Amino acid sequence: MPKIVFLLLSMLLFLVGCTDETISKLEPDAQKEITILIQEPINPIIESYKFKFENSKGVKVKFDIIDADTLDDYIKKLNINLYLKNGPTLIYLPQYFFYQSYIDSGVALEVTDRITNLEKIYDSLKEEKVYYVPIGMYYVAKILNKSTLDELDVKEPSLDWTKDDYLKIKEKWLSKKPRYFTFKDYDEIIKEPLYNLKIIEENNKISINNLKIKEFIKNTREKIFSGKYILKDYSYENYYKIFIEGINTSEYRRVLRFLRLVDKEILVRNLGINAFETKRVSEMIDKGDAIILPEVINENNSFFTWGFIVNRNGKNTNLGIEFINGLLSDEVQLSMYGNGKLFGGFYPVNKKIESKIDKIDEIYNYNKKAVELKKIILEKIKKSKIRPYNYDDRIHQELYDMLPSVENG
Repeated sequence: MPKIVFLLLSMLLFLVGCTDETISKLEPDAQKEITILIQEPINPIIESYKFKFENSKGVKVKFDIIDADTLDDYIKKLNINLYLKNGPTLIYLPQYFFYQSYIDSGVALEVTDRITNLEKIYDSLKEEKVYYVPIGMYYVAKILNKSTLDELDVKEPSLDWTKDDYLKIKEKWLSKKPRYFTFKDYDEIIKEPLYNLKIIEENNKISINNLKIKEFIKNTREKIFSGKYILKDYSYENYYKIFIEGINTSEYRRVLRFLRLVDKEILVRNLGINAFETKRVSEMIDKGDAIILPEVINENNSFFTWGFIVNRNGKNTNLGIEFINGLLSDEVQLSMYGNGKLFGGFYPVNKKIESKIDKIDEIYNYNKKAVELKKIILEKIKKSKIRPYNYDDRIHQELYDMLPSVENG
């Protein structure tokens, strides 16, 4: 025991006696390394560029992997790491992630004038003051059931279709016979319209007990119980678990199994791949059984990005900014598109390489509708008609999620 105490004291005295110069000699690698706080599976774009960056810059890139099953779990574990002195350099923000709270709390470092390749990003993906830097984007298009349209004797809509076009088709579809009430109906009738109701006033007070909310609940009930929808024999609690608590509930899993059985009877569903992935979209259209169209149904479009914030308290932030800058370069961004199949599943945010991507599409002679679909979406992005989906803050989102229960409360 005395020997152990003596050794510990000796080590302590040695470390206390070390000057900054001694420590730098002990840990030379720490002077030229950055750490990325990230989740698995690691985006292949980041993993591929990591080795190039290390070789060209002589900088070690370390992944600090957060083991999380859900987005909520990831956020909680991520937040713990943000209070460390000389903490992680970069924070990876996956799609569906809302980053505003990290800006408001001062965690994110402003990089507006510090990333030279920032001017290459589509303007609508940037704020006036840049804290979050997008690297790739994902657009969720819609698939209309072709056999259902044939049954209704409805002409296939063009790519410039509108919400009114969709509502006319849906009304004709519902008039034939009652249809199953699904996630799409919930989003369309309940969730999405709620986002357009003003529930937070200018003084930040929550206003739920008002005429607009009461009218909304009344109208929503009339639509759901109109006889046009087949409702499962569920209690309110069952429905709440399906639509609000979601993927970790037995009710949700049971509904998914059921939906697979009635898939051919559903009018519209989400395209299961990124609409920018021209190769696969082209293959689906060529088969002749897919009508793929831009999102017009929901007010809040399904358009997402992934990217980074630079941690204000992170080590070697200048090197972290260099890493981001490299990911936005023409070379790395073009590698994300390849032969029209997206590397990592995301489309480049660099607008300067559009002509090169057009040439790739010409070489492979992709279906014209698939190429046109991509161009229509990009045009909306350029004109800021659509912007990446990002809730102002987490509390705001939770309030909206609570609203369906107001009727019962």
